[in-house]
Amino acid sequence: MFKTKLIAAAIALGVSGFANASITATDTGNAEFVFSAYDSAAGKGYTYDLSDLGWDDIFGDNVRTNSIIGSLNTTAAIGTTLVAKPANGILFDIALPSFSTFLEGANASNLKWNLVSAENAGIRRIIQTVSTDPSAPLTNAAVITSVANFNNYIGGVNGKGTNVGGQVLSDGYALTTSADGVSYAGGIGSNFGGPGYSSTGGVNDVLSLWVFGSTATTSNQNAGRVAQLLTADGQEVIARVYSGADGYHLQVALAPVPEPETYAMLLAGLGLLGFAARRKNV
Repeated sequence: MFKTKLIAAAIALGVSGFANASITATDTGNAEFVFSAYDSAAGKGYTYDLSDLGWDDIFGDNVRTNSIIGSLNTTAAIGTTLVAKPANGILFDIALPSFSTFLEGANASNLKWNLVSAENAGIRRIIQTVSTDPSAPLTNAAVITSVANFNNYIGGVNGKGTNVGGQVLSDGYALTTSADGVSYAGGIGSNFGGPGYSSTGGVNDVLSLWVFGSTATTSNQNAGRVAQLLTADGQEVIARVYSGADGYHLQVALAPVPEPETYAMLLAGLGLLGFAARRKNV
């Protein structure tokens, strides 16, 4: 497990008064990152438009799909490499605002969460957490439908009235219930309503991020593209939700890769164990 470094304390945001602000949705071709959590048994949901705080010094304001993997998006290739690498290995670590309010009446042990950004213009692509590494790409039809379903969800959150908790604030959150329909955070579940790849984990689960893309603008059963989100030197990008002293945090970071010296020490240790075992059997 990588070392946790807290970048910011909890943000105190009220639920009311969130009018005239919204998540930059997928139909712009460059969507913001959205964190979703839900307890399907309790029918409660939480949507968070990831704040710039914690990203600015790495990617700049309004971190979106292009900010993370660049604008390369053609029928022949798709961006799958992190465009910038943080010196300390932490891309984002912040206490989720009013997450305790979401958990009232919910059960943390039932909690499912994911982190997604997607494009709904031209060649579609998705950056998402995955529960297990995918064994094959999605079809073009699956990618296109997944992105459209995610776009409907974000549009629903952006259009919520104040009677269900207030419209989501840019760089803020919204609370939903299963009665809220398309804006409910658990509405499309773990796999974008059926066609996509499972994206959710529980508290303390560490999920890697992958990029899925289509190879056509029209829906068909041809295979699309898939690759793990990595840095230029091969480190994987991972995310997790954990309980800190100031509440539940979302952390996005680089998985540690052992240095050559670490491998040497490991091999030396295994060699000593083998030598000790041989002496014992003599």
